[in-house]
Amino acid sequence: MKRAVALALAGLCLLSSFLFFPQAAQGHAADLCYGNWNRCRIGAFNMDVSWYRMTLVLTVCDIGLGKCVLSY
Repeated sequence: MKRAVALALAGLCLLSSFLFFPQAAQGHAADLCYGNWNRCRIGAFNMDVSWYRMTLVLTVCDIGLGKCVLSY
């Protein structure tokens, strides 16, 4: 059962990275990346969800920041 839950969470993380992140960034400024990251974190903290969903959303925000900065 634990293995099935772990595989499901891993699958959801991989699926979300392909569905929600932009494919190619075109010349962002680093300020834009950090501004989007701030808005994402504020939105996550304002959500009324359980702690594990909050952790997942904050992780997606951090991965999005990393992708944005690396594509800059």
